[in-house]
Amino acid sequence: MNSLTAFLKDTFKLADILIAFMLVMIIGLMIIPISTFLLDILMTLNMAMSITVLLVAMYLSQPLDFAAFPSILLVLTLFRLSLNVTSTRLVLGMGSNFDGQVVLAFAKFVTGGNMVVGAVAFCIITLVQFVVITKGSERVAEVAARFTLDAMPGKQMSIDADLNAGLIDAEGARERRRKIEREATFFGSMDGANKFVRGDSVAGIVIVFINIIGGILIGRFQHEMELGEALETYAKLTIGDGLVCQIPALLISIATGMVITKSASEQKLGTDITQQVLKEPRAFVYTSVICFLFALTPLPTIPFLILSAGSGFLGFYLLRKEHIKATQPEAAAAEGGAKDQLKKPENLLGTLALDPISLKTGRNLVPLIDPSQQGPLLERITLVRYHIGQELGFVIPGVRVMDDIALPPNQYEVDIRGTKVAIGEAMMGYHFVSLPVADLKKKGVAGLEAEDPSTGAKGAWIPDAQVSALQQESVTMLNPTDYIANHFSEVIKSHADEIMTRQNVQSLLELVKNTNAAIVRELVPDMLSLGQVHKVLQGLVRERVSIRDLSTILERLADYAHISRDTNLLAEYVRQSLARQICGRYVDKNETLTVVTLDPRLEEQMIGAVHQSEYGSFLALDPTLGERILAQLTNHIKNFNRMKRTPVTLCSPRLRPHFKKFTERSQPRLAVLSYNEIVPQVKVQSIGIISSEDI
Repeated sequence: MNSLTAFLKDTFKLADILIAFMLVMIIGLMIIPISTFLLDILMTLNMAMSITVLLVAMYLSQPLDFAAFPSILLVLTLFRLSLNVTSTRLVLGMGSNFDGQVVLAFAKFVTGGNMVVGAVAFCIITLVQFVVITKGSERVAEVAARFTLDAMPGKQMSIDADLNAGLIDAEGARERRRKIEREATFFGSMDGANKFVRGDSVAGIVIVFINIIGGILIGRFQHEMELGEALETYAKLTIGDGLVCQIPALLISIATGMVITKSASEQKLGTDITQQVLKEPRAFVYTSVICFLFALTPLPTIPFLILSAGSGFLGFYLLRKEHIKATQPEAAAAEGGAKDQLKKPENLLGTLALDPISLKTGRNLVPLIDPSQQGPLLERITLVRYHIGQELGFVIPGVRVMDDIALPPNQYEVDIRGTKVAIGEAMMGYHFVSLPVADLKKKGVAGLEAEDPSTGAKGAWIPDAQVSALQQESVTMLNPTDYIANHFSEVIKSHADEIMTRQNVQSLLELVKNTNAAIVRELVPDMLSLGQVHKVLQGLVRERVSIRDLSTILERLADYAHISRDTNLLAEYVRQSLARQICGRYVDKNETLTVVTLDPRLEEQMIGAVHQSEYGSFLALDPTLGERILAQLTNHIKNFNRMKRTPVTLCSPRLRPHFKKFTERSQPRLAVLSYNEIVPQVKVQSIGIISSEDI
């Protein structure tokens, strides 16, 4: 019974029933005769719906908020045409006895009793709608649909890059892909829906001429009117009828144009005008001066003086408001400095603690981190912390975000425990593209030289106004928020071993106790201390190996802790147990691992150069040989970059940790794997060999 009730509710929804009834009614209007009173009500309803659609379009934040607009446009166009057919039937049938109040009121009010004025007004309204608004909206929709489709591959690649970088999760990626698909479908539908509006304009003109000609024939030959009387009677009613239908059509055309052109901003139209037009008070001051100069010419003096006074008052008011806003932070800073001077030394103890992670920005980047301005960078940093925590397997501590007047205006700095570990520069009002300036010049786009701090690749900052010129190409484009977030994510991953503390490890062990308490009791502290486990986990995250599977890691440590307590050696044993996870990061869709290998003779030579000391083991290579190895490695990494793959080197287990330490300073992104870390299902493809001789 409950399922039947649910089925009936789902089948007979009120909204669906009303829409179906409305469509049937619209079709019925073309066939079934109605009274002039009902025609007045329907014409008034048509006007009200057109005004409603226009206001909804004006308050949109983005076009997809009104995704049903193409279908609504079709229904309203069909409704107007039905009213045209119905009113034409009544006008031609009743003639001088026609008593439709709405049509008569428009005919009398707009035309002023002059048929020539009414005809001219009707033609002007129809031409404005057809030639200006509808034609422009049609072109904008066509271009938007084409650009949206052309930009889809680049947007998909950007989503994949953010997903791989951990900036978004799988659900966020799916949502962004759905939005791209909806945009393409929406603008494609709008491109077609504009043909409805254009056809409606043409139909309105044709219907007027048919009504006038038909009215003259009916009045002259059926009602035996004089030719002039028939023309005056039917032309008056036809023009009134045409105005009643064309004015709502004009409102719908304006709404169509507003929906289609609403793409560069996510604010309402009124908010955009207020924020963007009133943002330049000097423009109003200059307008005031120019209007005053016009008033001194033979042109009418009073109107220009009024405009000059109004523009001048508004300009100086905005300038004063801007000055007050600029001086408030300085006053607040001065007041804060005075309060700091009053603090006693013994009260400074709480300020001596260092923030685990902090991000400082120059003054030009403050809008990105200011909560009062809805700074987007704060939320992005939270997402970065979440995704890195999911990827590496431990909680990234909170990030303190602040502005620093000591930094250059466009610079930002990442600190770990009060020590600077990375700096970068972002340009507000620009987008970062992964193309050198020379390549951009060939495309006719001007840019400022820059470098991707995450990869070291050459790039450029281009003004936001020129972004549309590159939208058709698969070029990575990042706004300042994305640029800083990507760099911040890379910095945190690179220094994850410094960020992870013993308290983090203790919290992780407590978590494992809930599901595998036996392994924790066996390992800590009887076999290994908390500090030794911490060292092993640090060694793993230093090379971006996830420690989420902590139970497996602890079990492998328990297996080998009785053999050695060397944390570097234990980390190698753990890596072998995580071979499937490690390989999975670098294989392609065909389960193929692309690597560069070491010549066996070079491996033996390097293993012989490993020395043991009281501070641990280290690789002591001849400087000339080391330079040869690094030079060959650099050439191979260029090949990896051309293939758009992560560079991977394969060597023996005994050499792997030493070779990683040897290369991490010059090639920090190089992954070094051992033969024991390759699972049987993975196929290995070598694209080069590093030997002791120059190649």
